[in-house]
Amino acid sequence: MRWKDVSLKVKLVLYIVTGVFLILSASTSIVITTVTEQEEQLAYHDSIQNAKSFANGYNADMKANMAVAHTLAALLAKYDNADRDEINAMLEELLLENPELLAVYVAFEPNAFDGRDSEFVNADATHDETGRFIPYWNKIGGEMFVEPLVDYDTLDYYQLTKEQEQDIITEPYLYQGALIVSYDAPIVRDGEFIGIGGVDVELNYVDETVSSVKAFDTGYLFMVSNTGVLLSHPTRKDWIGLRSMADFDIPMIEKATKDINNGIGGHIDTIDPVTGKEVVMFYEPIETGKFAIVLVVPTEEMLAGVESLRSTLITIYTFSIIFMGAMAYLIAVSFTDRINEIVIDFKKISGAAIKGDLDARANTDVEIDFKLIPKGMNEIMDALTAHSKELQNSYELIRKMESAVNSSKVVVFWWKFEHEYPVEFVSDNVGQFGYSLEEFLSGNLLYGDIIYKDDLDSVWSELNKCADEGHDHFHKDYRIVTKSGEIRWVHEDTFIQRDDEGKIAYFQGTILDITERVKAEKALKEMDEIRTKEIHHRIKNNLQVVSGMLYLESLNFRYQEVIDAFRDSENRVRSIALIHEKLYQSKDLVSLDLADYLRDLTDHLFHSYRVGEENVKLILNVDDVFLGMDTAVPLGIIINELTSNALQHAFEDGIKGEIDIDFFKRDEIFELTISNTGKHFPEDIDFKNTESLGLQLVTNLVSQIEGEVELDTTDRTTFRITFRDGK
Repeated sequence: MRWKDVSLKVKLVLYIVTGVFLILSASTSIVITTVTEQEEQLAYHDSIQNAKSFANGYNADMKANMAVAHTLAALLAKYDNADRDEINAMLEELLLENPELLAVYVAFEPNAFDGRDSEFVNADATHDETGRFIPYWNKIGGEMFVEPLVDYDTLDYYQLTKEQEQDIITEPYLYQGALIVSYDAPIVRDGEFIGIGGVDVELNYVDETVSSVKAFDTGYLFMVSNTGVLLSHPTRKDWIGLRSMADFDIPMIEKATKDINNGIGGHIDTIDPVTGKEVVMFYEPIETGKFAIVLVVPTEEMLAGVESLRSTLITIYTFSIIFMGAMAYLIAVSFTDRINEIVIDFKKISGAAIKGDLDARANTDVEIDFKLIPKGMNEIMDALTAHSKELQNSYELIRKMESAVNSSKVVVFWWKFEHEYPVEFVSDNVGQFGYSLEEFLSGNLLYGDIIYKDDLDSVWSELNKCADEGHDHFHKDYRIVTKSGEIRWVHEDTFIQRDDEGKIAYFQGTILDITERVKAEKALKEMDEIRTKEIHHRIKNNLQVVSGMLYLESLNFRYQEVIDAFRDSENRVRSIALIHEKLYQSKDLVSLDLADYLRDLTDHLFHSYRVGEENVKLILNVDDVFLGMDTAVPLGIIINELTSNALQHAFEDGIKGEIDIDFFKRDEIFELTISNTGKHFPEDIDFKNTESLGLQLVTNLVSQIEGEVELDTTDRTTFRITFRDGK
C-alpha cells in the first residue's frame, strides 16, 4: 500500500502522535539536562560559598590575632616609661583577656628598651644571660607563667619580623614542644627597629575549631598553611604540622597545593587520601597569613539531590508521552471528518476560480471550532477580488504614465552603479536624441558613451562623491552628444537608491534637454556684461569731465588755499574715476586689482603735487588681492587722502624721504599701512576730530567699511587701517 493511499485520518493521527513525541522528547531532554546541570552547578556553588564562608570566618580570627600583636607593637613604640614590671603586668592581663591565645610576648633589641640590659642579666624569669627584655607569657602545659624567649636569634618569629620590618604570620613550628603559629609585628621608634610584639596560637586550638565543622553527611574541613602543611584534620591528628598536601603524591592535589601557595581558590575532583572515595575538594585562601581552608565533600553525597531530581523528571516524561499520545489520537479522530467537508467545499471554490469566477464563497455554517477556516478562505477570495481590480487599475495607470513620460521631453533612466552608466531601463522618448531603447537595453550602448567626453569624468566623480557622502540625490548640468553628432545640454536629476545595509543598489533619475535655456542664459550674461561695462565707462568719462572742470575752474583763482581745495577735490574725483576705469578693464567687471590701481593712483598724485621720485621715494608692497566696488571706492579715497596729506605736508622746504604703502590679507582680515618719513604728524591734533576735510573723509570712510584706523608717530607717521572685505 502506497503512502499516498493512506487516509487523511490515519496520516493525521500518525503526524500528531509522532510530532508530539518528538517535541516532548526534545523538550523533556532539554529540561532534564538543564535542570540537572543547574542543580549540579548549585551544589558546587553552595560548596564553594561554604568554603569561602569558612575562609572568611577564620580570616577574621587571624586578623583579630594579628591586630592584638600589631596593637601591642604600636603601643610599645610610643611607650617611654621604661618600666619592665609595668610591661609584664600588661602582658599578663592581655593573655588573661584572650583565652584563645597560647602566649603573649615582647622582645627588644639589646639596650633598646631602657639601656639597662647589663643590670638584668639572668635577673628573673623575663631575662636571659644577655639581660635583654624578652618576657614570654604563655600557657604551655596549662598554667600561665612567664619565661624568657628562646631561639630568637634563629627562628622566623623574630628574625623575619626584624628583616622585613612588617607584620608576619609564621609557618607552623615547634616551640618548647608545642606546635604553634606566631603573629608578630615590629616595634619601630623614630624610624629604627627596636623589637617585636607578638602572640602565639597553638595548632591544637585551631584543629579543635576547624575539625568540628561538618559538610553533608561525611564531608569535613581542614586548614593548611601557605606551603600546604596541614594545620588541622578531623581524623589524622598525627599529620598536623608534619605532613603536607604534596606528600599525598596525587596529581590533582599537587595542583591544588600550587594554587594555595599562589593564593588562588578553586576546586578539584580527586580521591580522598583518607577514605579512598571520590570527592570534590574545595579550597579557598585565607588572606591573612596566606593560609587556606580545604572543604572535602564526597561526590556521591553532593550530587545525591541531582540524581533524585533526574529520576523524577524521567518518570514524569514517560507518563507525559503516554498521555499526550492518547490525547493526540482522540483529537485527530474528532476533527478529520469536519476537515473532509471543508476540503470538498474548497475544491468547489477553486474550480470556480480557475474558470474566472471569483464570486464563489465557502460555507461558513460549520462548527464554531472550524468557522475560521471557511471564513479565512472567503477573506482570501475577497482580497483576491480586490487585488484583481487594483491590478487592472495599476496596469491602466502605468500605461497612462508611460504615455505621459514618452510624450514629454523628460527621459527616465535606471542606471547600474558602474562606470559608464550601464542602462537597465530607459523610457521610449530617448528617441529625441536619435537613440533607440534596444541600443541601451542590449548593452551595446552605455549612457556614458553619449556624455560629452570633456564632461564624463567630472559627472562620474561628482556622482561618486555625492554617493560616498551619504546623499540620496544628485543633480548636474552637462553636455551629451546625439546620434547625429549634435552637442546638447541636459539637466540630470538622480535618486541614489540603497539597500537595507546602506549600500548603493542603483541610480534612478531623469534627464531634460536644457539646450535652449543654456543658450538664453549665455546671451543674457553677455548682454549684462556689455551693460555693466558701458556703465563703468560712462561713469569714468563723466568723472573725468568733472575732474577736468575742477582743474579749469581752479585756474580762475589766485589764492593758493582755494587752488589747493580744487586740486584736492580733483584728486578725489580722479581716484573714483580710476576705480571705474580699472573695473571696466577687469575680466569680471566687479573685482578691482588693487596693486594695479595703486600704481596708477600714486603716479597721478605725484604728478599732481609735482613731486619727483628723486626727492620722495614711493615703496609699494601690495598682495595680489581683488576687492569689490563697495570696498574699493572708499578705500581708494582713503589712500588718496593719506598719500596727498603726506605729499603736501611731510616734505615741505625740499625735505627728502619716502612713502611706504603696504596692503595684505591675513586670516580674512585686510591691513592697509601708509607711512612716511619727513615731518611727523602734529601731536597736538586729534586726527579723528579735526576740521580737515581730508581726515574727516578718512575717519568716516573707515567706519563705512566697518574698519579701524590707528595713528603711530613713534619713528615716522604711520596710519594703519584694518577691515574685512564685504564684496
